[in-house]
Amino acid sequence: MSWLAALLSLLLLASPVWAMRPLDPAAGVVEVLHMPVSNQQRQCWLQAEADHWEPWLEQQHGYRGRELLWDPDRQQAVVLIGWQSQGDWDAIPTASISTTEEAFDAQLRQCLGTGNTKPLPLQLAGAMQPLMPISADE
Repeated sequence: MSWLAALLSLLLLASPVWAMRPLDPAAGVVEVLHMPVSNQQRQCWLQAEADHWEPWLEQQHGYRGRELLWDPDRQQAVVLIGWQSQGDWDAIPTASISTTEEAFDAQLRQCLGTGNTKPLPLQLAGAMQPLMPISADE
C-alpha cells in the first residue's frame, strides 16, 4: 500500500461519514489543490467536501476519483482529483464550478461561524501528470 493510500485510509477511518471514490491510478491528469485547514476547521471542511464537491464531481464526465489529505503539522489540506484527460476537466462549464464553490463556501461560513467570503482560500491550484511505475525490465 502506498503512503498516500495509507494516509487516506487513516483519514477515512477517523471520519467514516465521508465516502468518496478513491483516485483511479489510470487517471490521465490530477488536479492538485492546496488550502489552509486548521484542526478546528477540519470537520467543517470534510463535511462541506462530502456535501458539495463529491456529489458534483460524481456527475462530471471524465472524473476518476479523488483523495483528501491533511497535514496536522502544517495545518494544510491537499485535494487530488483525477480526470481521464485534461480535455474532460477543461470542458466543465465555469458557471457549474462557481455554483458548487459558492454552496461549499456558504456551508463553511455557517459551520465555522465566519463572514469571510472564502473561509479556506486556495493557496495553490494546478495539475500534474501521473507517472507510471517503472518496471524491472526498464
